[in-house]
Amino acid sequence: MKVLIQYIQTGVYKDHAWEASSVRLKGQLHAVTPSYAAQLIEKNKAQLHTDQTDSIVIID
Repeated sequence: MKVLIQYIQTGVYKDHAWEASSVRLKGQLHAVTPSYAAQLIEKNKAQLHTDQTDSIVIID
């Protein structure tokens, strides 16, 4: 399961230690694990993306 986030800072990110790093641009949407989303949100690098009814977007 992954959740959709929107980056609020351009930077180099990776969801898992074994994945290659990739550049993400401010405003870009990306599906990440809930734990990684929480880390990015806590560090003010991303925000949770919600749909029109303010529900969390979950990707299976």
